[in-house]
Amino acid sequence: MTRTTIEEKALRLLNTFERAGRSVGRVTVDGKKIELVLVNPATVDEFERIDMRHDKT
Repeated sequence: MTRTTIEEKALRLLNTFERAGRSVGRVTVDGKKIELVLVNPATVDEFERIDMRHDKT
């Protein structure tokens, strides 16, 4: 059985998250610890540019 390095495990984990549709901002490998920092996509406000006033102008 071949030994898998921690870097190979981190790359597999990164690929798995990205295939699932999650954006990964940073991967940190510290000894046996792998840390993934996920990026939250900016939420788009569809009403941002609409003037929502109800009174007379």
